[in-house]
Amino acid sequence: MREDDLPGQMGELIRHGRIASVDLPAGRITVALGDLETQPIRFFTGGAGGTKVWSRPKIGEQVSLLCPGGDIEGAIAMRGMTCDAFPHIGDEDRELVQFEDGATIAYNPQSHALEAVLPDGATVSIVAPGGVTIQADVKIEGDLEVTGDVRAGDISLQHHTHSGVQAGGSSTGEPE
Repeated sequence: MREDDLPGQMGELIRHGRIASVDLPAGRITVALGDLETQPIRFFTGGAGGTKVWSRPKIGEQVSLLCPGGDIEGAIAMRGMTCDAFPHIGDEDRELVQFEDGATIAYNPQSHALEAVLPDGATVSIVAPGGVTIQADVKIEGDLEVTGDVRAGDISLQHHTHSGVQAGGSSTGEPE
């Protein structure tokens, strides 16, 4: 290799382009580099080992290609660069995840505040066969529907009784 060829070869190792197509089942994308388009290639995610992170690639998203030996066919795409089409979302000291529909999950380590905000019509589902424990004062704004029993200590909402009440057509008063 001649020394005067080195800058050109270095420029072939890292290239910039935009995602042209996405094949989710295969976990591959193609990248447009001007008039050139790559074959389907792999892309970096937030994690692929024991803890996996998935955020699907979006057509038009800007990427950098790492091309070992300058070979585009062996390239791997690095995602996550902001651009005009996909601008940065944070302007505060909080960590933030924002989804396409505007839903956000944010954490501010200075104020120790976790916040999840969902758009109108969105739902939340927690599946925990082992149970859920909440250690906090809880405030619920809105209606609450419960299937199953509600217990406060040893008192069952559905199956508790009151002493000192005679059977008949009368009802007890509301709790005070």
